[in-house]
Amino acid sequence: MPWKSLIRRQKPLTVSLVSFLLMLVIVVIIGLVGGRHIIGYLQEQLVQHGMDHNEEVIAGIRPVLEKSLQDAVRPGIVIGEFQDFIEHAEPFGVRLFLVDVARRQVIADSRRGQQPPYDVKELVQTPVRRFDGSTINRVTDWEGTAWRKTSRGAIELLTLHSLDMPAGLEEQWALGVSSDLSELLVLMDELHLHLDGVLLLTYGLIGLLGFLVLRWVGRRYESGLEQQVAARTRELEKAHEKLLEQARLATIGQTASVLAHEMRNPLASIKLALSGVSRSDCLEERERQRVSLVLGEVDRLENMLNETLDYVRPVIPDEQPLKLDELLDQVLALEAPLLEEAGLTVDRRRCEDCPPIRLDRRKMLQVLLNLMKNAREAEPEDGLVRVSLGREADHLVLEVANRGAMLTEEIRRHAFDFFYTTKARGTGLGLGLVKRVVEAHGGRVSLAETGDGLIMVKLTLPLSRANEE
Repeated sequence: MPWKSLIRRQKPLTVSLVSFLLMLVIVVIIGLVGGRHIIGYLQEQLVQHGMDHNEEVIAGIRPVLEKSLQDAVRPGIVIGEFQDFIEHAEPFGVRLFLVDVARRQVIADSRRGQQPPYDVKELVQTPVRRFDGSTINRVTDWEGTAWRKTSRGAIELLTLHSLDMPAGLEEQWALGVSSDLSELLVLMDELHLHLDGVLLLTYGLIGLLGFLVLRWVGRRYESGLEQQVAARTRELEKAHEKLLEQARLATIGQTASVLAHEMRNPLASIKLALSGVSRSDCLEERERQRVSLVLGEVDRLENMLNETLDYVRPVIPDEQPLKLDELLDQVLALEAPLLEEAGLTVDRRRCEDCPPIRLDRRKMLQVLLNLMKNAREAEPEDGLVRVSLGREADHLVLEVANRGAMLTEEIRRHAFDFFYTTKARGTGLGLGLVKRVVEAHGGRVSLAETGDGLIMVKLTLPLSRANEE
């Protein structure tokens, strides 16, 4: 739908802000409607209370008037006594009056300013209405409670009830009470105003708090999604790298197979023939050097071919665990003549508490030989090669350090890449094989500079429970 696509195109903050404003508008409307309902209910109760109060006043005075009339007290005396009685009624918030319905005159009134008797039309000078909204045309034509708005804008409740007159009297009287609700209604209006203000402020704060909470939750949710996306991206990148590595290995394997098939026999024939020629006494020294140079190149081709084949062969740990120190002993024994020839000293640190682990012995032997070869070739004459094996928690850590050229950023990034080399006659397979074999054993390999200016290759191999038992 169009609105869904519109939402998707917006920024999360914009969506949150619009949602907050919509929520705030809805909450404010509900608050105002609810406040008005409450005020309306209170006003209804206030009017009902005024009506009940008027009825109670009439119920208290009416029996006294009717008893006086029943006792044959003359009407004029009753009116006079009643007028004296109601003189002090107005300060109590009510107006008492007595109406002669037959003559349509007000014959007693507690309000000062008009002297009874006077025409009933002067009692109320604004329209009187019933609570159903209809207008009362003649003031004496209603029984019960009505209301009117005075000329000053005040709301006045009017209650009128006929008296039971004794037989024989021509008079027909009605007792009335009026009460002014203006002050109470003004108070209700002020209460309404304050209530609306408090509700708006409260709902605004609630809405703002809700927006902040929703924004916080949304950020946490977005952060979680971002982390999940980043984790999935890393997994995909690793899977992609693994596929590329497998593709490279497959390509290398196919190439190595073809090379091994096509080149081994010719190289062997060339080497055999040249070896025979080099032993001939007919060669001059210059020719003998040239033959030796060609034999060296043949050996280099064979070594490259063997390294390539080693690189693509799968890593399969042996069933029998072995100690890495013992494998190091073999490597150092093989390298001893070459190290001695180069005038290099080996600083060896053994690990007595390192348990045996399951390794691909042949592959790991090649890894250690490659590391020692690189260290031997990089270390200046009469230098020092450090070989240290130790244990860190549930890992074995092997460090091979030597003095060499400073590491550049390019070397740090590509040192373990296949076919990458800084040597003039290197193949770029040595450290690549180291990385592949170590990672196939579940370990890690890194290249760094130590504080004392040495270049160090660090191998970390995990210890399994089976290895330690």
